[in-house]
Formats: sequence, structure tokens, C-alpha cells
Amino acid sequence: MLLLEDDVQRIVSLGFKEGSFAVESDGFKMLRNSSAGRCVFHDGGQCTIYSNRPAGCRLYPIIFDEDLNRPVKDAFCPYRDEFDLTSEAKRELSGVYLKLIGGPKFPPKAPGNLPEVG
Repeated sequence: MLLLEDDVQRIVSLGFKEGSFAVESDGFKMLRNSSAGRCVFHDGGQCTIYSNRPAGCRLYPIIFDEDLNRPVKDAFCPYRDEFDLTSEAKRELSGVYLKLIGGPKFPPKAPGNLPEVG
């Protein structure tokens, strides 16, 4: 899950060190996964920072489909039909997406390996 700088700062303010929950990939920060293959904040039953979870987690299973250039429900989520794709959620996700594509906050490790946009 990609992280906005706002997400990182909010989680750090809870007392977590950034390196314990975030990794960098292609100039973007992402949530780290545990050895169990799930988010480091998921204890196997629930999210341990639920009220402070990142924007992408809050909006999931609504994701931005770059091929369609619009928000959609994630086809891989088994609970996707339990969520409505509301105008409000579409607007919020579009705002998150625009913040992300505004450019990575950190230089990529090698030139030319940024994710394609649009």
C-alpha cells in the first residue's frame, strides 16, 4: 500500500519509527509487510492502528485503475460487493491519487524506473 507523507507523519506521531513500517520503492513509500505476509499493523485479526490507518487502507477496496483512469472496486477483494463506490469515495481516492502522481518525494534508485501514469 502506497503511503502519503501525511500518512507517514500521522503514524510516526503515534510513536512508531518510520523504518519499522515503511519501505521505499521507486521513490515512493509503502507499508512494510510482516513475515506473515500482511501489513505490519495487522495482528492477524485486525488493524492495530485502525483509527489512524493510511488513506489507501481507509478507502480500500476502492482503488484507482490507471488503465481506466478512474476509481473502481478491487476485483481481487472478496468483500468488494459489500462496499459502495460512492461519489465521495471516488473524489477522495482521486485526490489521493493526484497527491501520489504529483511526483515521488524521494529520488528513484535508478533513473527512469518510476511507475507509468495515465
